[in-house]
Amino acid sequence: MWHGVHFLSPCFRSRFKSMVRIMLLPKSDVVILKGCISGYFHKTMESDMKIHTWFGAALSGAALSISAPAAHSIILTDIVMIVDESGSMGNVQANLRTNIGQFASILSAGGVDAQYGLVGYGNSQVKPRTLTDLTDPASFATAAQGLLTSGGTEPAYTASAYALNALDDQGDLFSFRSNALKNFIIFTDEPSNGDSTFAGTIGGNAVTFASIDQLLTDSNALYNAVLSGSSTVTSIGDLATNHGGQVFDLNGLNTTDSQVVSDFVDLFATAKLQETIDFCDANPTAPGCQGAGDPDNPNEVPEPAPLALLGLGLIGLGLRRRFMA
Repeated sequence: MWHGVHFLSPCFRSRFKSMVRIMLLPKSDVVILKGCISGYFHKTMESDMKIHTWFGAALSGAALSISAPAAHSIILTDIVMIVDESGSMGNVQANLRTNIGQFASILSAGGVDAQYGLVGYGNSQVKPRTLTDLTDPASFATAAQGLLTSGGTEPAYTASAYALNALDDQGDLFSFRSNALKNFIIFTDEPSNGDSTFAGTIGGNAVTFASIDQLLTDSNALYNAVLSGSSTVTSIGDLATNHGGQVFDLNGLNTTDSQVVSDFVDLFATAKLQETIDFCDANPTAPGCQGAGDPDNPNEVPEPAPLALLGLGLIGLGLRRRFMA
């Protein structure tokens, strides 16, 4: 039956290459396995209600019968996505709003309680703006319909400061939870440019790489950059690598090929989940890493026994192929 692994998403294939590897998974990889399978079913089964219903019932039963004793506290995080609104970003924006559910499902399955906010920047008005405060994935997708592609000056540093609530006299502020880890993700195909006092200031001065780098350090925040072009990576990439994140290729979203997009979202969300878990492993007392609810009894996410969860996923794949035949 293990030939079925071939049909799982690249998220799964790239991470688990043998039965031995799966049997020896550490706790964090069990969470990733869980997230990969959740993301796969999110994108492939939502149109087939018979399988979706069966899988939901089976997974509910599995939660009662195959849970292992290991568990981790729910991680709380507030994620603000910072999106370039210049003329070349239409595909990226469309793919972001239509795939936020897939991205969120992988984080949720891995025990991450996330809210999502959205900043647009670099439209014809240049200045950064709020499309939505921190909210759920469905409301984020609705708000993302308001992104524009009318600009050509992209002050990424200023937009990042705006996402951090750090600009002088900033009107709209993000309502970060005091007990949540701050996460920022920027999507752009241009180096930061136009960071003038017109776009926004910190302490009366135009925003620079150094000022954003310090703000992220002071906020103990994670930062990821989804970029294209070597000059863009040179301009912005170090903000990600300096702050627990990575640089990803924007071409995974800047396409009309839905399979390429879906594969990218799987890999990106899985990496985001892993870095969030790694951060909390290294900083267990940081905001967001101590669970939610009653501080004496934080919510916990049981880790399903990995082989049983894998088997459940492959059984679901077999049923899907039979029903779709």
